[in-house]
Amino acid sequence: MYLIESLNQYPHGLSLALEAIPDSNNSQNFSLNLTLKFNQDWQDLINGKVKLGFKKGELKLTLENCELLLNDLPNSPFQIISNQSLENAILLFLAKPGESILNDSISQINLGIVKVKQMPYSLTASFEVSPIDISITDAEGLWKHNISPNKHGILERRIAISLWENKLKSSLSYLKLASSKVESITHHTPTEISPEVLSQLKNMIESIYEVKTNDFLELIKLANLDAKNDLAGGNFVAAELSGIDFNGVNLSYANFRGANLTDADLSESNLSHSKLNGADLSGAYLEKANLSYTNLRNSSLALANLIEANLTGANLVGVNLSNASLNGAVVKEAVFGNNQGISEEMKQLILEGGGIFE
Repeated sequence: MYLIESLNQYPHGLSLALEAIPDSNNSQNFSLNLTLKFNQDWQDLINGKVKLGFKKGELKLTLENCELLLNDLPNSPFQIISNQSLENAILLFLAKPGESILNDSISQINLGIVKVKQMPYSLTASFEVSPIDISITDAEGLWKHNISPNKHGILERRIAISLWENKLKSSLSYLKLASSKVESITHHTPTEISPEVLSQLKNMIESIYEVKTNDFLELIKLANLDAKNDLAGGNFVAAELSGIDFNGVNLSYANFRGANLTDADLSESNLSHSKLNGADLSGAYLEKANLSYTNLRNSSLALANLIEANLTGANLVGVNLSNASLNGAVVKEAVFGNNQGISEEMKQLILEGGGIFE
């Protein structure tokens, strides 16, 4: 197979390579090897720059006139979840538990065997991310250091979504392997943010920095964000969110480490894979919330309502559970330990539900 097209839009942040090695015993078979590298990457923006990383992303493989027999993938520095048919495959790459972003590499990992069915044949690969996957891990020159945590979190989310809408929406890396060097080429080209969009973003950053209010919901409106969906994946460390109404909001993969969420309404919200370690959720209303695989370590859930909440795989070590209600909560594989306010009766119910105590 010939490499006829390749594009890595962010070679310092993400690069993709595939090699199809002919089988010496069968000319119709190729061994498919993958090299994939992730790094945090600085990107110039307006009068400053931002450092980007990715929480997760999808490698999409599309085959024409050939099929892929995918291997059981070996150990890697990432979590890899595969979903495939014979002519299509999607590999989901996620940062391992305890890590915030993808920041490692795999080299020459054998994905499986490509079997040719007829001529001409081809294989295209693209690595794509969603707005939730984008993490701004640092920024310089865009606002002063005395900005409040609420404004900081909202501006980072606005920038991340703007970058995705105008620059990251297409494939971050793309390549095509084919049976002939003369196969048609689609000419994928890097995308850039227009001066008009940059000007609008600059004005928004300035207006949010200068505005007197620190009210989180008001800041969401000023940033033209959709409160129900655009906060997922955001970085809201130490944010002041006491009493906020987040009923039914998608907050998956968000970082609320050390945030004040006392008496917040988070019922039926999606907090899966989020970070709430050290957060104060005292009195929070979390009925039917999705807290699966959420890091709640050393947080406070005193007086919180967790009725019918999904705590599958969550980390609740060191959590204050004084007077918390866990009636009907799903605790399978949730990890507890050193919990203030937990009774022997509650402990027994947790163990019966598949929970684990360190």
